Amino acid sequence: MASQAPAGRAGRPWLLERIATAAHGMDLLRQKQQLLSREQRRLARHREETKREWARACEQADLWSTRANIISGTTATRLAGAKNEGRADVAISWRNTMGVLHPDEARVTAPTLLARDRAALNAAIGPSSDAHQQALEAGARHAVAESALRAIETELVSAHRRLRAIERHRLPSLRAELRALELRLDEVEREERLVTRWAADRQGQGDEV
Repeated sequence: MASQAPAGRAGRPWLLERIATAAHGMDLLRQKQQLLSREQRRLARHREETKREWARACEQADLWSTRANIISGTTATRLAGAKNEGRADVAISWRNTMGVLHPDEARVTAPTLLARDRAALNAAIGPSSDAHQQALEAGARHAVAESALRAIETELVSAHRRLRAIERHRLPSLRAELRALELRLDEVEREERLVTRWAADRQGQGDEV
């Protein structure tokens, strides 16, 4: 891709400025890659932690559901939670990491069984309700960790592509253009010196006559 540098001597400072800008851009992208790689590793660990927590919470929810169903039957269990069905809400807070906007935290709001309802139902219904809410919260935390990791990884790939484009194409192209320009300028300067010398010689010959 042509840089459209000004012709003649004005092109040299123009190219030097853009070479310096490209080199600085590479430094910034390398720094960004390092910071994003560090965040990627942290989020990868966090994702695995939240995944294990979610799995444990689901196991507990299944365990208490089974107990509740054994005591009262599946119909009674469904009726016990019917009035709270579909009323959970998840609020997501966001964070900006090196220009990458990604989910940072999930806050779950869900209705709980009232004390009188717990007392009226079988002994496993209350713990089952609590276990399912904890599983929902754990699932939301894991979803946030997974989404954040994907966002960081996507930006890492993009930063790597931009760095390679500057490193392999933009910067070599500018440097090659600068070398070609400097060769042309050297040639012009040699021609100018020859013309000046020739003119001086002609002037000297005229003075002798």
